[in-house]
Amino acid sequence: MSQKQKIVQSISMALIMSCCMSFVMAVKNMGFPPNFLALWLPNALIGFLVAIPLSFFLPPLIKMDEETWN
Repeated sequence: MSQKQKIVQSISMALIMSCCMSFVMAVKNMGFPPNFLALWLPNALIGFLVAIPLSFFLPPLIKMDEETWN
């Protein structure tokens, strides 16, 4: 996999996971009020901004840890 593909994959996974998780948590906590999107989108953005660095830094650390187990 090329470096560009790894970057696109990391960003895509961060976006999908953070949006799904923030959506589920927002529905659990608020239900579906009339202004749901206005309440959910800022929180989804915060989740995405947290997920981006994690999606770049955690996989190499996990891979290193897996190699020490074998």
